[in-house]
Amino acid sequence: MRPDQEEYILKNIGWKSAEAIAKDLGMKERKIKRFLERQKVKEKTAFPLQEPRSSVRKKNVFWSVILIVVLGFAVYAGSIPGEFIWDDEHLVSDNLYIRDWSNLPKFFTEGMAAGADAPTLYSFYRPVQMITYALDYSVWKLDPRGYHFTNIILHVLAALAVFWLITILYKNLGLALLTSLFFVVHPVHTEAVSYIAGRADSLSVLFMLGCFIFYIKALASDKKVHYALMILSYTLAILSKELSLILPILLLLYHYAFKQQIKSKVFLPVLTINIVYIILRMTALGFLSAEVVHKTTYAQRAAGFFIAMVNYAKIMVLPLNLHMEYGNSFYDFSHPQAWAGIILVLAAIMVIVRTMRARNIVFFASAWFLINLIPSSNLLYPINAYMAEHWLYLPSIGIFLLLARGLMLLYAEKGLRPLSVGAVVLFLGFYSFLTIDQNGYWKAKIPFYLRTIKYANNSSRVYYNLANEYREIGENRKAIEHYEKALKVRPDYYEAYYNLGKTYENMSDRAQAIETYQKVIAIKPDYDKAHYNLGNLYYESGRVQEAVASYETAIRVNPRHINAYNNLGVAYAGAGRDEEAEAIFKKAIAMDPRQDISYGNLSIFYFGRQKYSEAVEYYKKAVQLGFEDPKFHMKITPYLATMPDNNINTIR
Repeated sequence: MRPDQEEYILKNIGWKSAEAIAKDLGMKERKIKRFLERQKVKEKTAFPLQEPRSSVRKKNVFWSVILIVVLGFAVYAGSIPGEFIWDDEHLVSDNLYIRDWSNLPKFFTEGMAAGADAPTLYSFYRPVQMITYALDYSVWKLDPRGYHFTNIILHVLAALAVFWLITILYKNLGLALLTSLFFVVHPVHTEAVSYIAGRADSLSVLFMLGCFIFYIKALASDKKVHYALMILSYTLAILSKELSLILPILLLLYHYAFKQQIKSKVFLPVLTINIVYIILRMTALGFLSAEVVHKTTYAQRAAGFFIAMVNYAKIMVLPLNLHMEYGNSFYDFSHPQAWAGIILVLAAIMVIVRTMRARNIVFFASAWFLINLIPSSNLLYPINAYMAEHWLYLPSIGIFLLLARGLMLLYAEKGLRPLSVGAVVLFLGFYSFLTIDQNGYWKAKIPFYLRTIKYANNSSRVYYNLANEYREIGENRKAIEHYEKALKVRPDYYEAYYNLGKTYENMSDRAQAIETYQKVIAIKPDYDKAHYNLGNLYYESGRVQEAVASYETAIRVNPRHINAYNNLGVAYAGAGRDEEAEAIFKKAIAMDPRQDISYGNLSIFYFGRQKYSEAVEYYKKAVQLGFEDPKFHMKITPYLATMPDNNINTIR
């Protein structure tokens, strides 16, 4: 065998099968295999960091882990000062459930935003994600810096899981290190790391890869600990994010690519967890079914997927102009980018087919990328966008594995080693710089929404969120402007109408506010908040009977609306319906004995009916819970002084 033939074999054995190489060289396959048998040592030492001595290997593993951890924290440290943004408010800052561990069972039985009084806002079932927020709250309270710090830890752990898995699969530390380094610094992952609500991706990938690792170990041994850790990891993964359902297909890919026999006692538990989860989502957890905001045809979704593929290719290679909210734009196959996407997907499929027999890294990495895009492709079922950067979190591992493999092959050529090292430094430096810069995008709300609008000017939600921020800081005119833009994009956006009504209230434009709340009710008759606010405005306008009707409707729609009970009691009293007023106040107290306003209202009610002992009794309880009404306090003070065992100072 000539030296050039030997060189060709060693260079291509990681990419082609022995059969394909034999065909290229016009040689017999058995001759190639005999040569490879003789070259086993050389083949193993062809790449850096792959050492036969265990002591050296352990040292290399240690420093590899340190490098991944340090680089991960270095590029994402700038995200720590960021605010709560976008879904962070519903899931964290406004979510009462995460503040008390007694609510733990509710993470498993209710929607993610139920604790923020928005039970149907999200169709996702992610108890593990909510538990991590509760853990964060127990340490950091509502300091967003702590939550960002946790996100970085989870991302670094996911990168270490990538390193561990690639090491197990290919027995090559250099390949594993490069793949995980590209994973930990690439800016496309900022949406999953710098965005607190994005941690579902790092959680699910961490546990999915953990399951993958222990699955391989369970195949190789009968140790119960590997079996148990595999089951635990997949359970946590599937309770972290729904896309973890793809794992059984990835395991089948592993069996094919690495010629591993399937063992039913190892594979079936994973498949069983998968099936049980799907059944639960369709039955007991059916109330979490997604509400499709934008109705699209299958052709539109398919065209969107192919357009997304082109965009994914762009941002993986040149990750510039990254942003949130690509939206559920409507596309068809007349769009030139859709055909470019079809060509790209066909090319990827062709690569997979041509490398299928070789079962090499190119096959495994390419198949990994495409398979992991399927759940978010819109091809199986409609979802809320045609693409999103964080959907690349798991698929990107395949791209980074290909890039690492190419650079390793370049390094294997002695004359090209400086070039390969320079390329690694360039890639890592370039991606790290972009990630550090991208962290600034997630720091503050108004700049975040203003920049997002530049790329997503057809997003009703971005206009809506920006309007909310302007309303919060008292910029009512700007708030109205952006609510109207949101409604122009989506005329049935009842939440935008509702907050527009609140803005008019802030401006004391009662007539306009009433008209706006009526529009909310026309779109969504069961929106209790609109009925409640409308009742308040009617009562303030002297339209007591209309106020009573609105409060009663709010309670009928939401029987737990405590404020509606209290204000209905006030309205009943104003209408001379004293018995009903007294009953409704007591019902409010029975529903929530911690509500100071309920005791205060009942005290005021009794005082107005000259039932002073009852008024004092309920006033004491109200004040103990934090009730304050200086005018009423002045009225009731003389009666407090005359009541036995009552001391004004102790009450106040």
